Amino acid sequence: MNKAFVIVMVVVLAASIAACGAPAAPAAAPAAPATTAPAPPATTAPTEAAAAATTAPAAPATTAPTEAAAPATTVPAAAALSIDATKGKTIGFVNAGPDDYYAQVGSALKAIGATFGMNYVEVNSNYKPEQELANVQDLAAKGVDAIVVITAGAAGSAATVKAANDAKIPIFFIAGAPQINSGNSIQGHVTDNFAMLGYLLGQWVAKNHPNASCVEIPGFLGQGPAEGQIVGFQMALDEAKQGTCKVLKSAEWQSDKAIPITQDLIASGTPFDVIFAANGETARGVIQVFGELNVTGKAVVSVNGKEDEWAWIKDGKEAASVPNPPSLNADLSMQQIVRYFNKQPYEQELQIVPASVLDKNNVSGAIPWVTGTYMQGRAVNTFKWDLAYYEGQYLKMKPTFAQFDAKVAEYMKAH
Repeated sequence: MNKAFVIVMVVVLAASIAACGAPAAPAAAPAAPATTAPAPPATTAPTEAAAAATTAPAAPATTAPTEAAAPATTVPAAAALSIDATKGKTIGFVNAGPDDYYAQVGSALKAIGATFGMNYVEVNSNYKPEQELANVQDLAAKGVDAIVVITAGAAGSAATVKAANDAKIPIFFIAGAPQINSGNSIQGHVTDNFAMLGYLLGQWVAKNHPNASCVEIPGFLGQGPAEGQIVGFQMALDEAKQGTCKVLKSAEWQSDKAIPITQDLIASGTPFDVIFAANGETARGVIQVFGELNVTGKAVVSVNGKEDEWAWIKDGKEAASVPNPPSLNADLSMQQIVRYFNKQPYEQELQIVPASVLDKNNVSGAIPWVTGTYMQGRAVNTFKWDLAYYEGQYLKMKPTFAQFDAKVAEYMKAH
């Protein structure tokens, strides 16, 4: 990455922040179905990570992406969505494991699905690919109409996809990208680009804590998101010539597992100035240990930007967090499902462009995690939530996302 790429990111993200200030256009009210339905979306969803694994990333663009530079494909205007196409259908959610982020995804899926008359059932894989496969098979046997998955592991996800395809049930993914065998397909994938999240956080650290020594407690390894954060954060530090971030043991996104890791770090005497806690719950564990051991002068940074973190940032316990609200991920995935049942076109592969890094200067503008608060803000367009908006943002940034995906694919091959 070079300085030109940094300029690209700054310009695009500045435009994104400005756009988020304006209220989103409300979704069209449910209407009677059109007499002639558009052709259904393609059955094979593109997978950026899979493509990037076989090719080296292109050189960074020298100018900020524009509409003219965006791929030739454009998002077609959506027709009015009919609740008749979704009413009474059942969505099965296969949760990856015990994690508050994943729990909020499920809560938001249920609430947003209910607005379209859909029923909801949830199962948990406990981070075991074999349980994920069994869950999908069980949901198929129960006759659900669509399945949403947060995969427990990329390596086992191909079997999950095949099981849904064999049962002729549409399958959608949130967060980690699934592996897809030849002849199989998914109907949608919504994710944050975790390498970009890590990269933006690393840029913030390089700017606000130059020459700082960094350590990182990563999330659950093997799914892809944790590796993405590791890669992106280090990319930004490399650009700033700020050394190598020491990656510690994984806390698997959980505060109780972050506590002994942080205690061991302090006891070891390892020098550090900044600790990158993979998510809000990891940050919770770190902050608890720092309080108990009276550790001061260290900056805690994270990815998540949830409500608890808003308070920590205001109180100075946490310095910064890049938001990736699960409520928004769930919302966009559900909108893909609604368009699928309405036989309307949509971008099957969607990566969310983050608005900004939250710190004490802008924390009040964060998108809520908590479902009730999110739904209230959604109802009055306090923030951007419409699928078409994020599709447009994604198409502008698609070449940049591909570069990040390629770096993550290289890292995962090596680890």
